[in-house]
Amino acid sequence: MSAATTDLVRIEGVHKYFGDHHVLSGIDMTVKEGEVAVLIGPSGSGKSTLLRCINHLESISAGRIRVNGELIGYREKDGRLHELHLKDVARQRRNIGMVFQRFNLFGHKTALENIIEAPVQVRGLEKVPAKRRAQELLDRVGLAHRASYYPAQLSGGQQQRVAIARALAMDPELMLFDEPTSALDPELVGDVLDVMKDLAKSGMTMIVVTHEIGFAREVGDTLTFMDGGIVVESGNPRELIANPQQERTKSFFSKVL
Repeated sequence: MSAATTDLVRIEGVHKYFGDHHVLSGIDMTVKEGEVAVLIGPSGSGKSTLLRCINHLESISAGRIRVNGELIGYREKDGRLHELHLKDVARQRRNIGMVFQRFNLFGHKTALENIIEAPVQVRGLEKVPAKRRAQELLDRVGLAHRASYYPAQLSGGQQQRVAIARALAMDPELMLFDEPTSALDPELVGDVLDVMKDLAKSGMTMIVVTHEIGFAREVGDTLTFMDGGIVVESGNPRELIANPQQERTKSFFSKVL
């Protein structure tokens, strides 16, 4: 587990409204460099919305989110937040990789072509080193032999592993996972979780929204239970799973364990 002391992610008093619906209600959270922070909770609790706010796929209604000390999505002037231009948000997102529930691969591109797209188009990397790096990443996720395959020729688990390799190709300092195994057949989940475990061992800072309690217990440095847009309880995963303190958390675990 991580012995890091530097806060890579700092979330302070974050609120998010969709119309009159108060989706996030004053979220405070820190994630240290090298930590794996796991978010769990029932559907509609705000977990995925919080993840999307961290890389400004969603704007926030109040509060501050900082990654590596940089205010995400906004500049602050005279105590007020002003949303950044899209190009500045895009620059910030280069350092934050995100893997979604659905794989969102380009269907007309091979696995290798999907991975080199952003480094070449966004970072201006030459194709030869980009392909070399993509091949290394495919090998890392156990798909070196599938470089020339198109998404339709890959299983869901293989597509998700390509999506992870694609996110890693930008050399992010933070990886966000939004229920990365929930769309997969049960027998394909293990391969994706194994890749994520390997990433954790390598020291990658990760925030993972998941229903995989075993992963949270084994790999997580912190576990946060959310419900109704608030943090109900957080702490050491093994202690929290074994002995939750809040009635809502106890009720949740009684149904999922």
